[in-house]
Amino acid sequence: MKDKSNVQFGMELEHFIAQKFVELGYPNARRSNGSGNKGEAGDISGQDLFTCELKNRNTDSITIKEEVWKKLKSEIPIHSKRLPLYILRNKNKTTWAVMDVDDLFTILKGWMENENR
Repeated sequence: MKDKSNVQFGMELEHFIAQKFVELGYPNARRSNGSGNKGEAGDISGQDLFTCELKNRNTDSITIKEEVWKKLKSEIPIHSKRLPLYILRNKNKTTWAVMDVDDLFTILKGWMENENR
């Protein structure tokens, strides 16, 4: 059996995350055109919450690369309300979402205020 190409391997995660956004109420969420090769900003389009960078790795351990995080943040327009979200998956399909801690607590604060109505 032939191994998957890097593009096919990455597309698996992109389709998985796009489907999660569809389930969240963004029916137009999809893998970005030209994902991974300077197409649309971010790897997932059709949702207005995050600019996402997705990395699917064929390793047990995952390393968060600061230069990827900085590039992701720099792709968000200054007045945009989008947040950077770095999603990583290892060979066991364990998937993590990485975000700035201040963004996390802003989201949690809003959620908690909404829950206490």
